[in-house]
Amino acid sequence: MELLDTRQLRAFQELARHQCFTAASRALHLTQSAVSHSIKALESALDMALFERQGKVVRLTQAGAKFHPYAVDVLNRMQCAVDAVKSIRHPGYGRLSIGATITMSHAVLPAVLREFRASFPHYEITISTDDTRELLNLLGNGTIDVAMEWNSPAHQHITFAISLPIKSAMAPAHPLAQKESITPADLVNQDFIFYSRESETYEILTRGFAEAKSRLRGHLQVGSMAAIKEMARLGMGIGLLAPWIAREELAAGTLITKPLPWKHEAPPLEAR
Repeated sequence: MELLDTRQLRAFQELARHQCFTAASRALHLTQSAVSHSIKALESALDMALFERQGKVVRLTQAGAKFHPYAVDVLNRMQCAVDAVKSIRHPGYGRLSIGATITMSHAVLPAVLREFRASFPHYEITISTDDTRELLNLLGNGTIDVAMEWNSPAHQHITFAISLPIKSAMAPAHPLAQKESITPADLVNQDFIFYSRESETYEILTRGFAEAKSRLRGHLQVGSMAAIKEMARLGMGIGLLAPWIAREELAAGTLITKPLPWKHEAPPLEAR
């Protein structure tokens, strides 16, 4: 069989990821025609169409989807081989690709990277920000090495889990702020503030209401953790966040956090 060119595999990987020749060529720092030529050469070598064109969008064919994990694995193994050889001459050098949700990239990742940089200053680090579902896909196909996100269903790539609770945050004047503990019934008629409908916090909220056999009433979808804290502080509703995100507000007493009453109120952050 004709040996496959790594440049073809890289073009295949990026086109599968971006589903667009323009974005793939940009990621590879090549012209679109060069990427197109690599894909055609690869399809010719395999005697099989790997992509189907739908206007400007390209999607993997059945053969392409079958070929994809093998191509990614080959590229990852080659990179590991190169890194292993280089590490003999330059200990402490390497590459690390991290995927994180928006919340994690804002609240957790900076501190983690600061500590990592202090120990491994010569590592080349890349960060990808996406929702949990896509992070799992990227982790599964080897595009990223580590995924930081809230609890999700069991996955074969999970290495360890750290418990990081989500709590309700409210102004000191909020009617529920003085209660020793909150029950599901207390939350039925409350307004909630969350990041987005695709966020992990929203999933926790809807799952909790479903378990309590009640419906979520009012809510505000805000694409900023800072805005969630400020709106909760002003009494506009109950924010959902991890306490460390509001360290300053909690210390100043302008926000109060309460554990959520549902049994899954403290999902773990999974590192994979």
